[in-house]
Amino acid sequence: MGLLETLKNLFGFTSTSSSPPANAPAPSVPTPVSARPKPIPAGPPPAAQRREQVLRFVVEKLRAYQNEPENTPVGLRLYVLCTDAEEEELYRVALWATRPGRFQEELGRQLADNYITLPKDWRFEYAFFRDQLPASTYQAGNLGMAVLDKSKPEGPVLKAKITTLVGQTEQPEYVLDPTQKLNFYIGRGHTSQTASGRVRTNDVVILHDDDPGFDPQKGAGNQAVSRAHATIRYDALQRKYSLLVDPGGLPASGNKTKVMHPDDTIERADIAGMSYPLQNGDQIELGGEVTLLFEQ
Repeated sequence: MGLLETLKNLFGFTSTSSSPPANAPAPSVPTPVSARPKPIPAGPPPAAQRREQVLRFVVEKLRAYQNEPENTPVGLRLYVLCTDAEEEELYRVALWATRPGRFQEELGRQLADNYITLPKDWRFEYAFFRDQLPASTYQAGNLGMAVLDKSKPEGPVLKAKITTLVGQTEQPEYVLDPTQKLNFYIGRGHTSQTASGRVRTNDVVILHDDDPGFDPQKGAGNQAVSRAHATIRYDALQRKYSLLVDPGGLPASGNKTKVMHPDDTIERADIAGMSYPLQNGDQIELGGEVTLLFEQ
């Protein structure tokens, strides 16, 4: 240390900052720790868990109908209370929303395994809610279910009528009575055989060219109608009718079906499994040649 530095130290003029020694090690920089991914929870996938939840709920609540084939419900409506859109989507996956009828088929199988036999044309629907569940026959947690059976109709049954405008049918008009059945089949001829081998009996009969009473002039376009063309279904829960196109009435079978509404709009019914709501005054065109008037 020089004389000048000694004097500075003596009189208190030493600099407060000091440089680190030349050979001092550099400060260590902490190595960032990479975040570990959260482990996937063990057990069944979440959609499968929700599906099992719904199945258990329905089967458990319908135990009163075990071994009661004459008193079983004609329809079920499931209510699901969801906190957000993500939970609603989870339940949609659980209910196989992209595969119409798939969940109903599985539910029917499990009900049958528990000696609960529903009618062949029983209806299943579901709806989602955010605030609260609506009035239900049964509730458990975030699930509710409305049960409709013949002893508890939700309002009077609505009959409907089908009248032939173009083409020839066995009868000039048909009355659709939901107290007798919920599905009304439309096709050419009295019966047809489905892909599974089941014999289907048509309720609205488009005359075949070898049927008694066939008129070649009136029924000139009847051959355009499939033997199993369409079905009119009555929804006992909503008290509404809808049209479903059977495989023979779809474009994939080289056929077509339309619903012409009273306001002159036309709806092409060309998606399998989809319900097309019917309203008073609708005209149903089958194969481009036969037209039926729907009234209620």
